[in-house]
Formats: sequence, C-alpha cells, structure tokens
Amino acid sequence: MSLARALPALVVLAGWAAASMAGELVVIASTDPAVKIGTIIDGKQSMRVADNASVVLISSAGKRVALSGPYSGAPQPAALSPDKGLVESLSQLITKHADTPAKLAAFRGADKPVPATRPDLWGVDIAHAGSYCLPADQDATLWWDGARAGVLVSLSGPTGRARELRIRWPGGKQHMPWPKEIPLSDGGDYVVRFHARDPGVALSTLQMPPLDTNAARAAWMAEHGCTRQALKILDAIARDQLEPRS
Repeated sequence: MSLARALPALVVLAGWAAASMAGELVVIASTDPAVKIGTIIDGKQSMRVADNASVVLISSAGKRVALSGPYSGAPQPAALSPDKGLVESLSQLITKHADTPAKLAAFRGADKPVPATRPDLWGVDIAHAGSYCLPADQDATLWWDGARAGVLVSLSGPTGRARELRIRWPGGKQHMPWPKEIPLSDGGDYVVRFHARDPGVALSTLQMPPLDTNAARAAWMAEHGCTRQALKILDAIARDQLEPRS
C-alpha cells in the first residue's frame, strides 16, 4: 500500500480509537427527576441537571463525579477508560435494588447525616444473614447496630456448637474486632446466636482481592452476593464520605 493510500486509513483508525476510548459513567444518586439512577451516560455527551438539583456519577475508572444544577455539558469529556464492566455492574445493582427497602437514602434525596467512618461498611453485620466481603488490607470486625453493653453473643461454625465462642459485647460500641478464637477464612460459614434457643443468623465471609477504588469494591461485592455492603458503599460514595481509596 502506498503512503498516500495508507494515511487516510491511519486517520480513520485513529478516529475510531479515540471514540472507543470515550469513558462512560453511571448515575448513583440524583435529585433531578429527569436523570434516573442507574443510567449509563457517555462522558463526552452533553447532559443537563436542573436548577437546585444534584447528580452524582461514577466513571468507568471508579472516580466520583458530582454535578450541581443548573448544569449543561459533558460530565467527563476527558475520560479515557474503555472498560465498561464497572459501570455496567453498578448500573445493574442500582436498577435492581432502587425500588426495594435496601435502596440508598441518597437515591431518595435524603440528607440524614451519617458518620464518615463506618465500620459497618467493611465489617460483618451479625444481625443480618448473608455474605460479607472483607478487604484484605483491613482487620475484620463484627458490627451490631442494636448493640447492648454486656449482652452475650455466641459465634460458631454451622455444623454445631462444639467450637462455639461466647462473646460479651463491649460497652459503648457497635463494633468489635473479629475474635481470634474463631478462625476467619475465605468462603467460611458461621452462625451467630443471641440466646440459647436462637436458631442462629447464618453468615459467610469472602476475601476481596486488592482493588484500586471503592467503586470497584462495591462492584466486586455486588457480583459476589454482598449486596447490602455494596449498597452502603455506594451510599457513602454518593455522600462523599469515603476517601477515593480507603
């Protein structure tokens, strides 16, 4: 092929590459009725946010983007990540749970303050059965929203009470370190009981791999069954209560 014929082809390929590198974002919180949560938006396309409304998005690179109305423009024209997996995963999570009791307060436009440091985001909620995804770079904790000082709680494996550990809950706290007497394992199953005849709350733990952003953590949680945690993480991101990487 001659140089004269090759140059137009290279120009076309360069244009295609630039288009393919356009980033996408997903809406995780919105007080603008016209901007629906869970919507995936092309970062190079113009969008509008109504006066006195606000919209929070997460980019395909896991970055938080907050827009306040009145706003008109491209939310992230310089986005360069072609990976759609993150935004698609978060979009599915949000749209599936936005109309359930588990939906985020931020989605409803609520402004109830919550503490910036929340052990419940990364810990095991002993009052709710299910799977819990634990970061490799943080010590595991037990979380109990209804904690009462001095109450005895038992923790054991699911096959019986031979290795049951009775824990006296510390005063003034809703969380405590995972007890060293009970081994914590990836894919481990446990049962928490609050009294002798309690059938127990079944819990399982999964070890998360190292991830660059909290948005990526939320997506990983959602994909591995840790839905309650994933929704809480997104809520904290929407409220700007987490560091970009904690």
